[in-house]
Amino acid sequence: MTSRSSEYRIFKSGFLSDQSTRFLILSNIILIIFALFENWNLITLMFIYWCQSIIIGFFTFLKMLTLKDFSTEGVNYDQMPPSSGAKVFMSIFFLFHYGMFHFAYYTFLINGAFFRSNLELEAVGLSLIIVIGVFFANHLFSFLYNRKRDANKKQNIGKIMMFPYIRIIPMHLTIIFGGMFIISGGPTQGVILLFLVLKTIADVAMHSIEHRDTVASKMKINMDQTNYSPGENIRGSIVLNFNKPVKAKSLIISFIVEKNIISAYGKNRSAKRYEIYKNEKTFDDGEYSNKTYFFDFQIPSDILSSVNNFELDPHYLRIKEYAEKYPRWSANIFREYNSFYIQATLDVPLGFNISNKKTIVIS
Repeated sequence: MTSRSSEYRIFKSGFLSDQSTRFLILSNIILIIFALFENWNLITLMFIYWCQSIIIGFFTFLKMLTLKDFSTEGVNYDQMPPSSGAKVFMSIFFLFHYGMFHFAYYTFLINGAFFRSNLELEAVGLSLIIVIGVFFANHLFSFLYNRKRDANKKQNIGKIMMFPYIRIIPMHLTIIFGGMFIISGGPTQGVILLFLVLKTIADVAMHSIEHRDTVASKMKINMDQTNYSPGENIRGSIVLNFNKPVKAKSLIISFIVEKNIISAYGKNRSAKRYEIYKNEKTFDDGEYSNKTYFFDFQIPSDILSSVNNFELDPHYLRIKEYAEKYPRWSANIFREYNSFYIQATLDVPLGFNISNKKTIVIS
C-alpha cells in the first residue's frame, strides 16, 4: 500500500511543480481573500465563476484553432479526417455550443427565479474587476506556457473541446440545489460552501485530465512494424521519459482485440466496444522515471475467426438486419470494425493513471 508521504510526492511532482497550476492556486486564493473581506454573496461568486468559464472557453477556442498536429478519433461516427476545415468547423461549433450554455446560465444567475427574490448581484466594483483580471492573466499565461510544451504532441481535438464542460457541472448543480436550499430557508453560507467545494473539484478534475494527457506523451510505444499475421509475435518496448520519478503500483502492457459497433436507429445512436481478447504483462518496480520496458505477445492463430464470428447482442442484430434490408434509409446505420492495439498503463495512486496506446493491423 502506498504511504501518505509517497502520495503527497506524486501530487507535488505532478501538480505543484507546474507553473500554470501555481498561478491558478494563487488566483483562487486572491478570490477567497476578496470574498471573505468584502463578504460577497453567492451570486457574486458564481458570476466570477461564470466569467472564468467564459475566459476558459475563449482560450480553448484559440487552442483548437491553432492546433497543428491533431487527431479526430471519436469525434463522430464517420471519423472526420484531421483537416484544416475540420479544425475550423469544430472550433466554431464549440464556440457556438459553449456560448449557448453560458447564455442560459447567465439568465439563471441574473434573472433566474431561484435567486431574484432573495439575492441581488452586488455592484461591480474595482475588487471584482481585479479578480476577473487575475483569472484572465492566469489563463493567458497557461495558454502560452502549455502551448510550447504541447507543440510536439499530437492532441485529440474532441478531448480538448470537452475539457471546459467539466466546469459547467458544479455551476449547474449549485444553481438547482443551492437555489432550492435558499428558498426553503436554509443558511446562505452553507450554499456558498457547497459552491466552493464543487468549484474546487471542477478545477482539480479539469487540470488532472489535461495533466494526464500531457504526461501520456512521455510514454512512447516502439515497435519494428505495425502489420502482422495471426500466429506472429508482436515485439516492442515502452519508453518512459519523465522529468521526475513517478510512484505507481505497476506498469501494465496489454495486447487487446476489440470489436466496435456503431449503430443508429432513427434518433437513437450508440457506440459499443466488445473486448474479444486481452493479454497482459505487468512490471512492479514501484517507481518509474527514465527506463525502457520490453514486451513480446504472440497473436493467437485463430484471432481473426474469433473476432469475426463474435455473436452480437439481439438488439444490435436487429439493427444490423434492418440496416441491410433498407440500405438507402440514411437514418439507419450499422457499422462494425475490429481494433487491434498495444496499450501501456501506469497505475498511479489517487486515480491519475497514465496511459497510451498504439494501433496495429492484423490481416
